[in-house]
Amino acid sequence: MFDTLYDADKGFDRGLQFGDGHFTTILFKHKQLQLWPYHKQRLIGASERLGIPLDDRLLKAIENSLLAACREQVTGVAKIIITRGNSRQGYRLLPDCQPNWYLTTSAAPQPNKSPVKVAVADTRLGEQPLLAGLKTLNRLEQVLLHKELSTSNFDDFIVCSSNGYVTEAIQGNLFWYADGYWCTPKIDRCGVAGVMREAIIEQGVLPALKVVEAKVPDLCSVSSMFITNSVKGVIPVSQIHDKVINTQIPADLKTFIDETCA
Repeated sequence: MFDTLYDADKGFDRGLQFGDGHFTTILFKHKQLQLWPYHKQRLIGASERLGIPLDDRLLKAIENSLLAACREQVTGVAKIIITRGNSRQGYRLLPDCQPNWYLTTSAAPQPNKSPVKVAVADTRLGEQPLLAGLKTLNRLEQVLLHKELSTSNFDDFIVCSSNGYVTEAIQGNLFWYADGYWCTPKIDRCGVAGVMREAIIEQGVLPALKVVEAKVPDLCSVSSMFITNSVKGVIPVSQIHDKVINTQIPADLKTFIDETCA
C-alpha cells in the first residue's frame, strides 16, 4: 500500500501542469547573492516575455526572502521559481490568474575546476525563437541530454539546435577561442542565456568576443573552450571528442570570476 498525498491548490499550478513559468538558480557566498543584478533582470525579463505579472512588491518580497536565506545559511544555492499561477482546466489564460513563486535552498556544490571532456550530443534542441534565452520550467530536453550523457564516456556535451547550430552545453554556456577571436553562440533560436554569459558579454571581460552563428564543422579550429554556469563558475574543456585543447583560463576572466564570485 502507498499513501497518496493530494494538495488541490498545488496540483492546479500551471507550472506543474504545463511548465508555465521560469526560474533562476543563485549562488550565495558569505551571505552575498552572487550576480544578483543579472538574476533579477532575468526574472523581470522572463516574466515580461511570458506575460506573467511581476510587480515591484512581489520582486521585493522575493529579494527579501533570498537575503533572509543568505543570513540563515551563509553559503549555498537558492532557486527562485515563478509560475503564472493556478488554473483548473485548459491552457487558456484567465485574467484573474495570480503568479505563484517558490524559494528553495540547498548546499553549494563542492568546487571542481577539473577540465572536462565533451562531445557533440545526438539529442538536439527544438528551435522556438519566442522562448530562446529563457530559463523556462520546460527542461525535458536537458533531462534527455543527461540520459544520453549517462551512457557516454564524456563529462558534458556540446548541444546543437534541430537545424545544427551550436547552442550551449547541457547546463551552461559555451565560449571558445578560434582564429584569433573568442566566440560564444547566439541564443536566438533556442537555449538559455545564462547570467554568467550575460555578465561576461556586458562587462567586456573577454577581448575581441564575437557572438556568432556556428555549426559543428566551425569548431575544427578551436584551440580553447570553457563552459560557464552561475553556480559552478567557469569549467575549462580539455578535449572535444578526441581532440585535446588548451585548458588555460584567460587572466581577465579569472580575475572577473575571483572578484564576482569571491
